[in-house]
Amino acid sequence: MLAYNQLLSGKRAVISTGARGIGKAIALLFASQGAIVLVGGRNQKMLDATMGEIKAVSPESKGYLVDLSNKDMTEDMAKDILSDFGGADIIVNTVGVNRHFPAHTYDDETLESFFESNYKSGMRFARAFLPGMMERKTGSIINISSIHAVQSMPGYSIYAGTKGAMNASARVMALDYAPYGIRVNNICPGLIMSDVMMDEVYAFPEGEEREAFLKLLSGMQPLPPGKMDDIANAALFLASDMSSYITGQTIMVDGGASIKAH
Repeated sequence: MLAYNQLLSGKRAVISTGARGIGKAIALLFASQGAIVLVGGRNQKMLDATMGEIKAVSPESKGYLVDLSNKDMTEDMAKDILSDFGGADIIVNTVGVNRHFPAHTYDDETLESFFESNYKSGMRFARAFLPGMMERKTGSIINISSIHAVQSMPGYSIYAGTKGAMNASARVMALDYAPYGIRVNNICPGLIMSDVMMDEVYAFPEGEEREAFLKLLSGMQPLPPGKMDDIANAALFLASDMSSYITGQTIMVDGGASIKAH
């Protein structure tokens, strides 16, 4: 029987970006469940502050300065983790660069930045850490994808494409690595009132405009808008042995948005 108070005891969990937002919520929850969390972040000040919170719970945890749109920095982070900790038992690909615009207006730099951050960085981490997982015959890879990978809105073609690629690769990887006891799954968040989302809310002037925007957000799904902990809880489920018979799946954590006709 599982010990439900320390589901990740002794596990090494890579959180690709977690200085703030959903990644931070996942890192803090994993640390509270006994994991050593290895957290990437591109803002040193934010990363240091977050690691202070994490290390209060999991002293062995470590932060790594990284810009996941930069191939060399991503690969250097993976090499450093291998050197510092010998590998990873869990990978959570949390990055999600998102801007929306019509497909005919993007430039090559934007396209490459989206795919490098949202898709390629996760594949680079998989390439680095899968051999160790295969040797140990255990591992869990979790992609924080997006509802846009499944159903979207105008202007999201590049973002939706990167997340759709993430979902598709996970299905194949789940087949490839099941013989080694490695599971690969996706979480597709809907509207989550993260600190990143709140930045968008506060961009509206206080008063009628902001209230109208919040009302619009509240009506997008049957349940109220989600919290960062909602995604962290789903990630803990998939990272732990609670989900030992689940692989190759895409779990919608969206308050029912994907079942609502708009």
